[in-house]
Amino acid sequence: MLKVVLLSFFTTLLITSGQVLWKIGLHQIGGLYLPEKGILDNIFRIILNGWIFSGFVVYAVATVFFMWLLSKYEISLVIPISSVSFIFSLIAGTLIFHEQIHALRFIGVILIMLGVFFVIKN
Repeated sequence: MLKVVLLSFFTTLLITSGQVLWKIGLHQIGGLYLPEKGILDNIFRIILNGWIFSGFVVYAVATVFFMWLLSKYEISLVIPISSVSFIFSLIAGTLIFHEQIHALRFIGVILIMLGVFFVIKN
């Protein structure tokens, strides 16, 4: 059980890391779509950004890990454990993007983690 929990945590950390890289890249290039640019310019602007490209690579690796987890373990265990992404995104939002985390959001994440705890303990 510890193995699937740790692997799920690691995979979820990779997924969240890919998303964080996307956000950094999108912030750097000014957003997903700039109306003053043509469609091809927007596509190349996104694809050629190192942060966004790195995010795709990390996310692809994480997806392979996740698929492997689903092939070896119960879906009713793996997917609820992946809810730890809420913790990782809360940490990233605070430390990397300097977002304000309000009490209700924090309480919601704690409730989700209680749910994960109950799933793991079963």
